[in-house]
Amino acid sequence: MARTPLRSAALSCLAVWAAVWLLFLLLRFSSLDVRYIPGAGRILLGALVISFLAPIVAAGLAAAALVRQPRVLVNLLALACAAAALVVQALVFASSRWL
Repeated sequence: MARTPLRSAALSCLAVWAAVWLLFLLLRFSSLDVRYIPGAGRILLGALVISFLAPIVAAGLAAAALVRQPRVLVNLLALACAAAALVVQALVFASSRWL
């Protein structure tokens, strides 16, 4: 198995995580009321699940890439970014009032 796709997949997971959170921020600060859009609740719930799982999957993939190529610093950087995303995710969910 090639080693580069693990790192690329980890970085793709982090990009999806960032895109979903930017979508949530845009919805929060816009004047659009999504409660009146049919089916928007399911889509946003799916996006919330994706944003919860993406940093976990990214951390696993980045750790696997780091194990396969320990001397490549980009793998370490991908793992550090995934760990930072996990910490940010935990802080956001811990500080939200609806939990």
